[in-house]
Amino acid sequence: MLEMEDMQLESNNTLNLSTEKFGNLQIEKENIITFENGMLGFEDLKQFVIVAIEECLPFEWLVSVKDPLIAFPILNPMPFFADYNPMRSIEDLSSLDIKEGKNIEIFCTVTLGSRPSDVTINLKGPILINMKNKIGRQFVLIEDYYSLHHPLVRT
Repeated sequence: MLEMEDMQLESNNTLNLSTEKFGNLQIEKENIITFENGMLGFEDLKQFVIVAIEECLPFEWLVSVKDPLIAFPILNPMPFFADYNPMRSIEDLSSLDIKEGKNIEIFCTVTLGSRPSDVTINLKGPILINMKNKIGRQFVLIEDYYSLHHPLVRT
């Protein structure tokens, strides 16, 4: 595991992450998102960056700063599920320090498969990020109509 002090600092404003999937990435420190509670199953990882690789779009990757080998494929679910609205189910957004709703981005983790019909999205555990202050949190929705493995493409 790559510790913060072991990373090669490029300057005061950037750091270099060595990833398995994307090689070496130079990251602007201002783009680091802090998850106070970590991600589900990875509670010890608190800092992540979103990496967009052109050939992977619309998928992006949530990469751990502490352990860059940990990277979650994520997707903004809104273009695919117009009726998806996790905000109505989340009672307490105070941990994100939200002043205006327009600064919130919603992502869901994705399980990739060898065929498009195998790709699923976790609509039950949305990730909300306040893009202004770079605070994120993964929530667990209690509604039964949201699934951990919802098909992304209907066949």
